Amino acid sequence: MSVKPTLNQILEMNEQGFTILPSVFGPLDLARLDAALTDFWETNRRDSNPREVIFGQKVAERCDIVRNFVQRQEFIDISTAFLGPDTDLYFNQMVYKSPEGNKPFSWHQDDAYGPVVPSPYLTVWMAITDATVENGCVSVLPGSHKQGLVEHHDSEFGLACRSHDDPNQGVLVPVPAGSLICFWSTMMHKSGPNLSSGTRKAFVMQFCPPGTRHKASGMVIKSRIAVARDKKGPRQCIGEGQDPQPT
Repeated sequence: MSVKPTLNQILEMNEQGFTILPSVFGPLDLARLDAALTDFWETNRRDSNPREVIFGQKVAERCDIVRNFVQRQEFIDISTAFLGPDTDLYFNQMVYKSPEGNKPFSWHQDDAYGPVVPSPYLTVWMAITDATVENGCVSVLPGSHKQGLVEHHDSEFGLACRSHDDPNQGVLVPVPAGSLICFWSTMMHKSGPNLSSGTRKAFVMQFCPPGTRHKASGMVIKSRIAVARDKKGPRQCIGEGQDPQPT
């Protein structure tokens, strides 16, 4: 399925730092992805202790179902619309918030967890279940991406660049299941606790141009999964001098 961001959505990304692509995926795709992510977590978890938030990182690198998912045409269209004709998967993780929790995520920029050049890269936050105010949907601070990477400090829940007590708490972004929230890695964002009785499920994908480097060392980031070459998927490029393997 082709999902090409509109001109208005591209302008919104440039000006506001985020845009929403509503209801891109249907129940069958969501069920398959959820099953693959849940199986990955159960297979790779280190203990049986309950967690308020489940983080399963680099799933696509270790699960063929998820790898094939991130290379779908939808993500070729989205990533190339914002980043140019060649894109790689930079990072991916499942974020499942257990019900009746009390921990909000801190205000932060994704760039703070590993500054890169060029910056920003693209984050695509996918709602596997409905993301509501009650179960901890994302909030964003429109226009904050224009500040570049700001100073962060350690907090109770990850790095933080802004207080939960600040009068300006941004804009809540509730979305139905199957929707995508796209934002730049320099966009300040957070999410609330899951106060509902059900698990809030999300899958986060981050895309970058090939050749992206660690800012501190200048070294090229290795072992990326190729998503697009000349706006085509790596499988389409076989026989055209393109490498279908991770770059």
